[in-house]
Amino acid sequence: MEKPTRLALLKEIAEFLNEETETYNMIQGALEYLIEGTAFTTGWIFFIDDAGQHELVAHYDLPGALSKQNCKYMCEGTCWCVQAYQNKKLTKASNIINCSRINLANRAFQEETEGITHHATVPLRSGAELFGLLNVATPYKTSYSEEDLELLESVAFQIGSAIKRIILTDQEKEAARISERNRLARDLHDSVNQLLFSVKLTAHAAQGISNEEVSRKAFNIIEETSQQAVNEMRALIWQLKPVGLERGLVKAIQNYSDVLQLNLTVSVEGLISLPSIIEENIYRIIQEGMNNTKKHAQDTEITLKLAQNQNYFYVEIKDYGIGFNMRQSNYNNSHGINNMKQRAKAIDAYIEITSEENKGTQIYIKVPL
Repeated sequence: MEKPTRLALLKEIAEFLNEETETYNMIQGALEYLIEGTAFTTGWIFFIDDAGQHELVAHYDLPGALSKQNCKYMCEGTCWCVQAYQNKKLTKASNIINCSRINLANRAFQEETEGITHHATVPLRSGAELFGLLNVATPYKTSYSEEDLELLESVAFQIGSAIKRIILTDQEKEAARISERNRLARDLHDSVNQLLFSVKLTAHAAQGISNEEVSRKAFNIIEETSQQAVNEMRALIWQLKPVGLERGLVKAIQNYSDVLQLNLTVSVEGLISLPSIIEENIYRIIQEGMNNTKKHAQDTEITLKLAQNQNYFYVEIKDYGIGFNMRQSNYNNSHGINNMKQRAKAIDAYIEITSEENKGTQIYIKVPL
């Protein structure tokens, strides 16, 4: 099949990127367009965070040596490319003379290298913002032409711009969701919650004027049930809109711990001043952690440490309950834990959840600012 011209290829990739709304599908699809439309035969893409940790987010037609053991040599350890990227020494498309990942894989699986010994790499960027690295390779090729590198630069810029567009779109959607939750919380508070409270007061008053024992018991049941409904409604409103968040993250967390009747100890290092999108997601993660403590830990003691410096915001939340065995439990399928991970991902945060039986559970979060 005849390959498209470079201009035609860039047009195809641009049209594809403009239609995609999910980051990982977009990256995988763009990589496939690039490899299928050029003389490159394989490619892979890393996302790299501010701490220099890389994640293999897409790959296409890797040789056997590199795809072995769930792409072990791609996922583990570090390499010159990632280090140079982290040190801001890798700023444009470059030929990589000595790739430690390829070398290790080829030594381990000499019969499955498919002639891949070198590769080219280019940062994914949008303006000054960097996201990771695009890498390509061709069998028995040790150096790529300026024309090849220019094409990589163009595709990397297209992908970087699409990543940024999706991030901004997701932020707008999240802001809209927060606004809708706030509206719903206000409506519930102003209508349903007030009606339930009125029913409770009416039932209480009716007990005092009723002469029949059966009627008084009925009104007492109505009053107690109404109070339970009011409590449930308040908890629901808290879930939708944390009362006190407008007065700061710490105050909101303390208020919610009171609602759950947890004994919360808070320590703060530095001045906590966060963008609203980060503050909202961090609050929701901590809220989910506190809910899990209330439901499962069989203990009410919980400690929270918050710290902020110029570059990062840190959270450490720990309970002292029964914990769980992370290998034997349904940990990876937990809806609450998956929600926490998704919220952390939405703000580019690193999250680590650890637990041991009879030693409690700890959640650690690191958010780049």
